[in-house]
Amino acid sequence: MAVSTIRNKQNTLPTLLIYFFGIVGIALVVFFGGELIKNLGSLGGKSGLAVEVSYGDAQVLVNNKIVGKTPFESKSIKPGTNTVLIRNETREYQTSIKFLPAKKDLIYAVGVIRDLGVSDIFSSGQEFWFDKESPEDSLRVISEPSGAEVYLDETKIGVTPFSSQNISSGDYELKISHTGYEPQIARISVHKGYTLNGLIKLFPYPISGTVTEFAQYSGLYDLSSDNDTIVSDTQVWAKAVSYWNQTRGVNIDDVGENKESVFGYFIDFKGNIFDSNGESIVTTEDFQRLQGAERGGYLGRGIDGDNLTKEAQEAFSSLSGLAVSGKTATVLSTPTGWLRVRSAPNLSGTEITTVNVGDTFPVIEEGTGWVKINISEDTQGWVSSIYIELSE
Repeated sequence: MAVSTIRNKQNTLPTLLIYFFGIVGIALVVFFGGELIKNLGSLGGKSGLAVEVSYGDAQVLVNNKIVGKTPFESKSIKPGTNTVLIRNETREYQTSIKFLPAKKDLIYAVGVIRDLGVSDIFSSGQEFWFDKESPEDSLRVISEPSGAEVYLDETKIGVTPFSSQNISSGDYELKISHTGYEPQIARISVHKGYTLNGLIKLFPYPISGTVTEFAQYSGLYDLSSDNDTIVSDTQVWAKAVSYWNQTRGVNIDDVGENKESVFGYFIDFKGNIFDSNGESIVTTEDFQRLQGAERGGYLGRGIDGDNLTKEAQEAFSSLSGLAVSGKTATVLSTPTGWLRVRSAPNLSGTEITTVNVGDTFPVIEEGTGWVKINISEDTQGWVSSIYIELSE
């Protein structure tokens, strides 16, 4: 009897869990020991389930009932269509799968592996189950995105959506690969008379293999992508880079993978600024938190070329000034109770806005008789140094 095993590229499952996936016959001895062999008659036609997450742990619910935490294994799932929910503190994933009942000495188990990631886009996983509806197909594989290459034992056999009647019973290494996405690898068993179904979700690379610094922008690294799915939401993209940094590592300047936090901030092609966790930088206090950040990542689009967009250049300029100065400016008492902010360091400069007495702002630049301050993400201007107190 073949032993079905399923594993993913990032996290090899415990040996006991590996043996549980797929059709399990003689392997039941390995997983449950002699006790199961004695009690095969008491299985009552139940089904098997094994659930794993790639990083950390998660709660497992079957039909909205909490059944345990990952890694989770059970041989008492009721046959039929069941919902399986996996959730941690920030993310959850739910799927509905048909479970086949045990028959004689066989348990037809369902296997679910998931990297919950940071969003529906930036996540991945594998689901495997058996059915007898179309026994002429021995293997079916669907992937997200579709058009992924399918390999069995390192030999390409097609692209997704994939199905075949010509795969004989036995154990294989299944690999699903798509340009721009992290591949998924599983150890599977094909069994005569049953269709093994695989649903594979691929994690898009949020960052290239090696990232390099812009020559003209000190400390800023190019993370640009041609993947429209990625660039559609740059804040989620920033969160995904941070997550990838923690779980896989980032290769800076080709010196090797680093799982320590690499980027202190992110700038996107629209000029938005995010902190190291992907949170938006909006207030003055937010900007001050970025003071002293050594490295940043540029979330650009390939169609914009090799340089920063105008909006990104302005955002980088505001951050660079903040990092270089390291000073703050507090508005002192004025005859009017407020202070004009001008577009240039002179009285001829256009009035941009006003600031109130007692307000504090990061200093971008100092000039003779004038100080340039950062008011918000998109507003900077000059104020008279007569009414400003500087502090480190």
